[in-house]
Amino acid sequence: MYTYDFRLDTGDKNFGTVYLPDEFADDIPVIIYCHGWGGNRELYPTMQHLCTRAMQENIAVVTFDFYGCGETGGDYAFFTYNRWKENLSDIVSWVILQPFSRNSQIGCFSVSSGTTAALRLACVEQRLSFIISVATCVSTHFGMDSGGPAKVFADNAAHLISGETAKVFGVDFGLGFFVDTISNAPIHTLNRIQCPVLFLQGTADNIFRCTDAEMAYELMTNGKPQTQTAHVLVENGNHGLDNVPEEAVGKLFDWLLPIMTA
Repeated sequence: MYTYDFRLDTGDKNFGTVYLPDEFADDIPVIIYCHGWGGNRELYPTMQHLCTRAMQENIAVVTFDFYGCGETGGDYAFFTYNRWKENLSDIVSWVILQPFSRNSQIGCFSVSSGTTAALRLACVEQRLSFIISVATCVSTHFGMDSGGPAKVFADNAAHLISGETAKVFGVDFGLGFFVDTISNAPIHTLNRIQCPVLFLQGTADNIFRCTDAEMAYELMTNGKPQTQTAHVLVENGNHGLDNVPEEAVGKLFDWLLPIMTA
């Protein structure tokens, strides 16, 4: 496997890493990894297995640090999901210009808050050809048990409107974060997504992620079973499926490879 790092010249100037098979021709599919809240582009166990399998299947993998994370850095107080969506859009634009990229087969492997960015982008652009969504986050009720954005906004609306901030997961955010998170939640626009989506969900994840994955699938398919957009459960899988990486990656490629060869 051959790897190299890069940094964008645009937007938040995100840092990233490319993983390529040792021997490959130009024009191969690309999987872009979208990490979750507080994460970074490093390969956690499930991504390690995914990357190994991708190299075997002659698929490139691109990872990057969203704004506020890893080497990209930035003050999390200025994080919004729209900003992350724009970060991903910038990465897609960069990938399209690379000689290794088959531009008709660029997709995402996204986890938790990373799924919000990926699904939001697919609602407004048609450049992604597939999305794998793990620990799907599409609604406004995530983290309600521990003070998620919708609950914090409801409890602090007057203060936020007057210009004060309120904490979500230990970070002070102003009104803009809450407006973006609630009003632009992907659940409102999933019907605009044209590429196939795999909602790959661990059954041991929290109830909010399990519910969001099921709701998103039902909304995208109108309750009709499909082979392309699919809702696949991984028994006993945790939030990132890193306790069952081999099984998770196996299910992922069982879904992905037929789509790539269709």
